[in-house]
Formats: sequence, structure tokens, C-alpha cells
Amino acid sequence: MVNRRRFIRTIGAAMLTAGGARGEKARFDLGIGTYTYRGVTEDQMIEDLGALRIRHIELSSPDYFLPAVKLDAVKSLRAKLLRAQITAVSYFSGDIKTEADIHTTVKVAQELGVSHVSGSAVGETLKIVDSFFTREGLKFGIHNHWFRGRKFEYESPEDLLKALREVSDTVGVTMDAGHMASCGYDPVQALDKLWSRLQLVHLKDVERSGDDKNVVLGTGIAKSKAVIAALEKRRFTGLVAIEYEAEPQNPQPDVARSVDFARKLM
Repeated sequence: MVNRRRFIRTIGAAMLTAGGARGEKARFDLGIGTYTYRGVTEDQMIEDLGALRIRHIELSSPDYFLPAVKLDAVKSLRAKLLRAQITAVSYFSGDIKTEADIHTTVKVAQELGVSHVSGSAVGETLKIVDSFFTREGLKFGIHNHWFRGRKFEYESPEDLLKALREVSDTVGVTMDAGHMASCGYDPVQALDKLWSRLQLVHLKDVERSGDDKNVVLGTGIAKSKAVIAALEKRRFTGLVAIEYEAEPQNPQPDVARSVDFARKLM
């Protein structure tokens, strides 16, 4: 633990220096998807986020997915985050399948204090999400997915665009660059196609197409450098949340490298 803490302090200090020189250029908000820290305690996650100077997150921890999420737990976590000066700006709900799921999701968003939800809903359920969220002043970003051996409703840019034609601008896209690359799609081209409805970005890198092995940003095939450049050029102002699904019990060293990679390009 001593060595780990020393590492965290060292990398945090180094990124503070780098960030101070480049921070003024940044337009989008660099954050973390908390699925990254699913293998550690919430207190450890908050300590690690603080060491990286990450102030904004998307809550995407499995304990908070539908249908298991508990409002008391959301309230408790929000209090912890506020004490650490960390703000949740989006909630990842998982799959919304029923009207009860929609009601629960709205309550979680309100308890967490966010105006954006990422997740998946299909067909008539997506239209009901659109109606409820519009009334509540929330946005919903459809998340594209790919995992080996599974088929998802939303994998390609065209899958997302087809769904978006049936709903209002309340519904947009939470584009996961890593999953796009895993599916065999170019993340930069996908970003261009989805730009008009892009709400949030999951910045993730993968080793190769047809696989879901996560790697440090910039070391895989997901064109992380080009994705960041495109977001900068287009002046994207939303949350760009780094996600790293490998090493869940000790993600911090690789997450620190990914954060440093992104900040140097911002």
C-alpha cells in the first residue's frame, strides 16, 4: 500500500505540472467512468480520483445499475463525492426495459443531481424514455456496446442513427470509442456520423478488432489521439470519460497513464 500511495502522489504531482501548462486549451471536460474502479472500494476510488485531479465522473459502477440500484446508496455516495469536491455529471443506468426502470432511473438522476443518463433502451421503451426524460428535463445518451460472444442492439453508427430518427433531441449518443473499434468501426468516422446527436464520449482503447481487451489510451487501435483531436477541433464541451476495464483490483497505474496521455493532447 505504501508503494501504491507513493506512486499515486508522484503521478498526481507530475500531471499537475503538465496540466497547468496545457489546461487553458481544453474545451471538453475530461473525467472518468467509474466502472473503471469497480474492483476497489468507493473510498479508494475517491482517493484515486483525487490523486488524478479528476473532478467529474459518470457513475457507472455495477452496484448502481438497474435494477439493483438503491436510492439510499446513491445519496450516500453523492455526499462522499461532494466532500471530495467531485461531481457526478452523468449516470449510467444499464438496460432500461420497463416503465418501472424509467421511474427508477429518473429518481436516481435526481438524487445524484445529474441531468444526463447513459444506457440502452430499444423500440417503444426508448420512445417512453424520450417522453419521460423530456418532461423531467433530462438527456439520455444511447450507449453502443460490444463484447465477445454477445449481440447488442446498438453496435454500429448506423444502428444508433436509425434509433435516433424515431425520437426527439432529448435522446442522443454516448459514444464508446473502444466498443466501436472492437466492432470493427473507425471511432473517428463514427464520431463524425454521430456528431449532431453526440452527448458524451467514453474514451477507451482496445487491443484489436473482434476483441474486448482494454489497453492504455494510445496503445491500441481505437485512434485515441485522433478522437481527442476531433473533439478539440469540433469544440466538444461535454464530458469525455476515460474508461479502463482491465485490472479492476488495481486500475490506477494504467488509468494514470491514460489520463496523462489525454491531458497532453488537450
